Amino acid sequence: MTSIQEHFKQLMEQHQCKDLPIERDPLLVTESMHPAEAFKFLAENGIRACPVASEAGNEIVGTLDLRDSCGYIVETFLTNNPKGTTALSKMPSFGKSRGYIKATATDLKEISRVRPFHVFQPDVSLLVIAQALATGSHIIGISGGPDEKAGLSRVVTQGMLLKFVAPALSNTPTPVKAAMTTPVTSIRVTDPVLKGFDLMASKHVSSLAAVDENGMIIHNMSTSDVRIFFGTSELEAVTDLNMPLEDFLAKKRASGAKHKTMAPISVCKEDDDLSSVVTKLVKTGYHRVWVVREKKPVGVLSLTDVFKKLAPSGDKDKIAQSCRTTSEDRGENGESGGEME
Repeated sequence: MTSIQEHFKQLMEQHQCKDLPIERDPLLVTESMHPAEAFKFLAENGIRACPVASEAGNEIVGTLDLRDSCGYIVETFLTNNPKGTTALSKMPSFGKSRGYIKATATDLKEISRVRPFHVFQPDVSLLVIAQALATGSHIIGISGGPDEKAGLSRVVTQGMLLKFVAPALSNTPTPVKAAMTTPVTSIRVTDPVLKGFDLMASKHVSSLAAVDENGMIIHNMSTSDVRIFFGTSELEAVTDLNMPLEDFLAKKRASGAKHKTMAPISVCKEDDDLSSVVTKLVKTGYHRVWVVREKKPVGVLSLTDVFKKLAPSGDKDKIAQSCRTTSEDRGENGESGGEME
């Protein structure tokens, strides 16, 4: 029987970037935007990352990613509340030197350069795109677009590519445990929100399993929850990070009930079929599924995990040869960084 990796490789090599449907025009921010406004732009538009264009708009200087907002939020809150935070001692980084984006930071270009943006030609194989997305990059760009979009014809996300390939993976049985990330980083729902943002920033993860006193998962905290802090047109900003995580997330659930958005968590078991869970990710639009054993989280299957399983051992030299990156623009060899989802 053909393995799921072999099946995926054969399928991806049959298609090129230009075969992917265009779901929306590329969304960009410019390097002159203030970091807080730029992160709020991501939250408002419901996207995890976007390219950052130069002030002239003719080139991409880097990637803005919600993962980087977690440390920025921690620093902003501590700057605004130097003595008035009861959550300080519960922070994982308490008493340590933090390398987070400072609350006083104004240079979005410098912030975005940490995550180079990869731009591929329309005729590049989708296998190369999948391998690039398996490194931890949430997005890549396709060239051939207008100057006002810095030459981008589209921005491809992990979710878009997975949606394209998911229907073809149904006959390749593989258990979820073969692809999941373990151990899980968790937080008590009674812990202060500040601890959650600090955990995601210090552990370089995009999500936390929010558990009760018995260790059973009941909620999910992720980088998408920064929209609660920054606020959106549908959600008033909540900046008190001393409050319990459960109360903080309740703000999102209330908004979700009003606008009929998604439920807070999705779970599966270790021996569930990977292709079935991938189908669930595509249908729900979730970025991850928590893997549970007796309702306790033992792993997490993220979009990055899926691509790492489907397109393993990506040749970084081949990927680099197939694209133009912002690291080349500045003469450095930056990488996206294979951070956990």
